[in-house]
Amino acid sequence: MQLGKTQTLKISDKNNSGWILTDESGEKAFLPKIFIQEDKEIDDEIEVFVYQDDNKLKATTEIPLAEVGEFAVMSCVQSLPSGAFMDWGIIKDLFIPYKQQKTKIVEGKRYLVHIYVDEDLELITGTTKFKRNPQYQDLPLKKGDKVDLIMMNESELGWNVVINKKYIGLIYSSDVFKKLYPLSEEIGYIKEIREDGKIDVSLQPQGFENIDEFKKKILDRLEENYGLLYLSDKSSPEEIKDEVQMSKKNFKKAIGGLYKDKIIDILEDKIKLL
Repeated sequence: MQLGKTQTLKISDKNNSGWILTDESGEKAFLPKIFIQEDKEIDDEIEVFVYQDDNKLKATTEIPLAEVGEFAVMSCVQSLPSGAFMDWGIIKDLFIPYKQQKTKIVEGKRYLVHIYVDEDLELITGTTKFKRNPQYQDLPLKKGDKVDLIMMNESELGWNVVINKKYIGLIYSSDVFKKLYPLSEEIGYIKEIREDGKIDVSLQPQGFENIDEFKKKILDRLEENYGLLYLSDKSSPEEIKDEVQMSKKNFKKAIGGLYKDKIIDILEDKIKLL
C-alpha cells in the first residue's frame, strides 16, 4: 500500500459502512460509504487516495492538493500548541507538528506545505521547513520544458519557486519582468539544470524559436491600446519591462518579426498595427 499516494486497489469485501480495498500484497484500506460508487462490485478496481485515520488505513476518491513528496498551498483550519491542521483537499486534515513550522501557523492563513512520511512515527506529516535550492539527481526535466510554478519567496538572487509541485528552483532577478507575489502560481520554463543539480527557471521561453509567444503578447497589448504602443527598439529596458513584461532583447526580436510579416510598422517612438 502506497501511503499518501493515489493508486488502484481491488474491492475485496463490502459492509454497511463501506468497502474493504486490497492491494496486490493483500494489505487493506477502508473506503467509507460516502465515497462508494454504486456501479462497482467485488473484485472490481477503483482509484483512490490512501491516508491514515485513527492509526488505520483509509481511502477516499477525493483528490488531495498534494501527495507525499509534493508541495501545495494550504489553509490552516485549526492551530493548537502541539501543531496545526491544514486543509489539503480531502476529508481528513493534514497535521503539521509545531517543530515542523518555520513560523507559527495562524488559523485562516495560507502556507506553502511539503508532505512527507515521518519515519519514526510512520505518519503522513506536513512541514513548512524546507531547503532552499537543493541539489537534485536524475531529474525528469530538461532545458526548455514548460512547467507549473508556485512562488515561494524573494531572495537576494531572485525568487525561489516550486516546480511541478515537486522541485525547488530559482528565477534570477534579471529574468523577472513582472510583479510577483508569494504563493501565487505562474507558468515557467526550465532555463538550466546545472551540474550541481540546481535548477534555474525563467518566466519566459528561451531562444528565438519561442518568439511567437512574445509576438502574441505584443499584439494583445496593441489591440488593447487601439493599435498603438508607445515603445520602439529605442525604448529603455525598464520601459519595455513595465509595458509588456519581457526583456528588450526579446522585444526587439518580436517586433522585428512582426515588421517583417507586415503586421506592424515601427516608428521613431512607437509601433502600430497595419
